[in-house]
Amino acid sequence: MREAEMERLIEPMLKERGFELVDLELSRQGKRLLVRFFIDRLEGGITVDELAEVNQELGSLLDLENVIEGSYILEVSSPGLNRRLRKPKDFQKRLNQMVLVESKEKINGRRHFKGRLVGADSEGITLVIDGESVFISYDKIKRANLEYRFE
Repeated sequence: MREAEMERLIEPMLKERGFELVDLELSRQGKRLLVRFFIDRLEGGITVDELAEVNQELGSLLDLENVIEGSYILEVSSPGLNRRLRKPKDFQKRLNQMVLVESKEKINGRRHFKGRLVGADSEGITLVIDGESVFISYDKIKRANLEYRFE
């Protein structure tokens, strides 16, 4: 099953319980598939007990729908402070925060950017890096994460 199909399957269940899917990673660990869901509350943070409950519910749903062939390892966790940003709404919720962005191709001679997120619309994001604005369209973003700073 592809990530997009898995997202469509689980997002209604998460939303019904007041959670959102922040990220999903699929990888191989030996002969088994490792399925990692990163979830958070729609409002506020998520507790360890809630993560454990969602883990059981997601495991049951995946087994019931028989979406994964063979054995798999399921992990459910919070996205953490340096959470990944994937969707336009993720960026819009994080305006004025520091982000790290890796682009799929060079933009202004570089592929790695660290700057303050000052804009996010339907086309892409705008970062301020050393006083200069840089626009990166969503289709050029390979990976983006918050850059949390301890003060």
